[in-house]
Amino acid sequence: MRYVTDKNRNISAILAFMIIPISGFAMDVYVPSFPSMVQDLHIPISSVRLTMTIFLISYGVSQLFVGSISDTYGRYKLCLGSLVAFIITNIVIVLTKSIEVIFVMRAIQGLVISIIMVSKRSLFIDAFTGDKQKHYTSLLSVVWSSAPVIAPFLGGYLQHSFEWRANFYFLAIYAFVMLVLELRYSGETLKEMKSFHLSSVANTYKKMISTPDFAYG
Repeated sequence: MRYVTDKNRNISAILAFMIIPISGFAMDVYVPSFPSMVQDLHIPISSVRLTMTIFLISYGVSQLFVGSISDTYGRYKLCLGSLVAFIITNIVIVLTKSIEVIFVMRAIQGLVISIIMVSKRSLFIDAFTGDKQKHYTSLLSVVWSSAPVIAPFLGGYLQHSFEWRANFYFLAIYAFVMLVLELRYSGETLKEMKSFHLSSVANTYKKMISTPDFAYG
């Protein structure tokens, strides 16, 4: 297992900032292509919108437990596996004519994007301390929030120049480039793995919900 060290942690951080926008791209880049998907797949607009809803539900629910899983199996391997899965699901979406298959692929994408995001956010906690950690975590919010703004403009260009499948080709290529860079330059940041117990995860969320400051803001 290759670990992130003091020598390569800065380039690993740069890679994390490059990967993090993938969540916003996966969510919004194909929005300008909704009408094109309706015509090409011969489906109602509600079905196309449902692909985004499925992604968001999967993405949100997955974050409840993927953090604990990454504490057990490590950030790096899960991130690499998720990038591979993301590439494959985008290729399937490009090739299929079935909206039901797209529903399944978008559900899987919500899960793997959640894993990627948790893994990359954890890098800044695992590899940095003090002011540098604060600086990077603040910058993380800026980078993450910029992607949903950029994505529709990029998607509009891809739709205008090509067609709706170009959005998913873009996502697959982007993920492939990130996968190659991760394999070459990054590594594991978690030094000590923890055992995964579902009961421990449930108890943690129970304590959070029962805390007045958390429950009532």
